[in-house]
Amino acid sequence: MNVKIGIASLSLGTGFPGVMYGLMKKHLRPGHGFTECSMVLEKTPEHVRSRLLALLETSPRPKAVVGICLRPDPATLAAYRAAGVPLVLIDEEVEGATTVASDNFAGGLLAARHLALAGRRSIAVVSGMMHLDGGYNATERVKGFRKGLAESGLTLPPELVIEVMNYSRKDGMDAMAKLLDEHRKLEAVFCAAGDVCATGMLSTARARGVLVPQQLALLGYDDNPLAATSEPPLSTLRQPLEQIASEVYHLATVETAAILQRPRKVLFDPTLITRSST
Repeated sequence: MNVKIGIASLSLGTGFPGVMYGLMKKHLRPGHGFTECSMVLEKTPEHVRSRLLALLETSPRPKAVVGICLRPDPATLAAYRAAGVPLVLIDEEVEGATTVASDNFAGGLLAARHLALAGRRSIAVVSGMMHLDGGYNATERVKGFRKGLAESGLTLPPELVIEVMNYSRKDGMDAMAKLLDEHRKLEAVFCAAGDVCATGMLSTARARGVLVPQQLALLGYDDNPLAATSEPPLSTLRQPLEQIASEVYHLATVETAAILQRPRKVLFDPTLITRSST
């Protein structure tokens, strides 16, 4: 193995990190390999820092390290720069590191415009946790959504924003139950926490006798395969994951010297996919 690339995330086997890691494996060239660094058992900042710093001590040292939904602290970034190893972050942003992501702000903006154009006025958001490490995409999606609503003279009251931890179907079921219990006049929900979570919301709506989209429109995120097969099929925002994986691999193997000297921010546009749920 001539070139080694570190791959670091809280979990590399499931969810978005697992998908991105799988896509990057498709780009492996002869003589290239990955070193995995997963923090699934312990997610404290101190543990994440120690695991990332330990990557610099491996032999051979990685040419670059890709962090998926990780936000390294300044001390870790400084150590990487001193070692001449660039950090490439997927779906996270920190000064001094290179970012590659779908444009989550643009995704939120598209979602708001779509629902507002459909005549929906009372609209809620279910998002990932916005104030924790790994909350970059959640924060950007909600920011974009607020801007899109404002374009139509609409607001997003705090009580219509629900944050979920795991992006899971169960999270979606619980979030929809809370929204239906507390907001009888709700007309639409943007599930920025992804399509898996949105399918849980559909399940609760169905159990409560709420018709989607006649009574309540629902828009997901990611264009997970579940979105096209749900009942009804989910409108969603598709992320160009193949492009992201290809760009990250290129930066981590070809552009290492350039991004170490001048980190970049590379964003790809999401695509609105309209189906029966809106």
